[in-house]
Amino acid sequence: MHPVRTLLSRWIPDLPSGPLLVLMSLVFLKQIGNGMIWSVIALYGQELGAGPTLIGLLVSCYGGARLMANMPSGFASERFGRRRLMQLGCVLLTIASFGVVMTHSIEAFFVGILLLGIASASFMTAALAAVADLGTPGQRLRDASFYQAANMTGTALGPAIGGLVAAGWGYSAPYFVNGLIALAGVVAFMVIPWPEEKKHKAGSQKLGSLRAIAIASAGVGLMYFAIFYARTASNWIVMPLIAQSHFGWDMAAIGLLLTAGACANLAVLPFNAALSREFGRVGSIILAGAATFAACAMLAFGDHPVFLWLTAIMFGAGSGIATPTLIAYVADVAPENQRGIYMGLLRTSQDFALILGPFFTGFLSDNLGFGYRGGLMGSMLILGLSIFVFWRGARGTKL
Repeated sequence: MHPVRTLLSRWIPDLPSGPLLVLMSLVFLKQIGNGMIWSVIALYGQELGAGPTLIGLLVSCYGGARLMANMPSGFASERFGRRRLMQLGCVLLTIASFGVVMTHSIEAFFVGILLLGIASASFMTAALAAVADLGTPGQRLRDASFYQAANMTGTALGPAIGGLVAAGWGYSAPYFVNGLIALAGVVAFMVIPWPEEKKHKAGSQKLGSLRAIAIASAGVGLMYFAIFYARTASNWIVMPLIAQSHFGWDMAAIGLLLTAGACANLAVLPFNAALSREFGRVGSIILAGAATFAACAMLAFGDHPVFLWLTAIMFGAGSGIATPTLIAYVADVAPENQRGIYMGLLRTSQDFALILGPFFTGFLSDNLGFGYRGGLMGSMLILGLSIFVFWRGARGTKL
């Protein structure tokens, strides 16, 4: 056994192996790079002459590019294979990152950011499907939990590393490092052994009842959307505002609050398999939705700082249970030649939530007459509806 794997297995006995371990490592590094470029996108845009409106448009363009590319990436991963699409994503990330380093105009920066969004969607959608393909059905939840841990840890470390790099070498330096990471990914996919992949023309298999599939797909997509909608808008926006305006917390305390949520997200991952054995995939997902609903309710109606801590922890735990379990559930129920497309559906739902959640929560908070409670009640309504639709669509499964 490789000495590094031997050392890691002492701490993490159930560690994935082979191409799956390499894939988790690449996801971790890719998310570090993603966090690095996000940490300086506004400042680099400002240095190139962009005002607040253009900076906001830059961020929206990145999310919009991912949103548009998720489903096509799912189809492409079926037609050309996961490995090839992930390698293409790394190539595009390399070109876009080095291109941003060399740019001196806001227009070229826009093009680079759009390409980075497309590249991210190509890599991550294929990676999700590859996680399902490379493992066995019995290990899918474990693998999805490792994927979530790699994703979350890389995302958390990225901004800190990006800030240090930018402080030492300028705002373009994080993009240069991101390009090096992506280039390493290109090389890795060239040299690592990879199992032979079946390639499909999407839709070549009969999928059974179209009505049942439509209901199940709507339920899964809506559930994923609702979890991210509530967590993005409530955890990242409303909770810090309440902590500051109602309880007078400073940024250091708010940072610790958000860190508590991230720690809770990681802490529940080792228990997902046990929860799934006890309640099934569907039961675990509904439990995660209920925890997120309860977090919104505590944030809306709790009138003591302790509710802020409980809210952060429950948001993190709910997401930590829901994300890998939904990935494993989709891998279980999706036909083999549709798995990449369903993973594209999940990522599309997530990106819609990231775009719509903050806007509509703010709009409801301003216009319903209940302050922040109005926005939070909107999240609770969406969560309640999503739990019901998901449960209806999943009733025919035994998961």
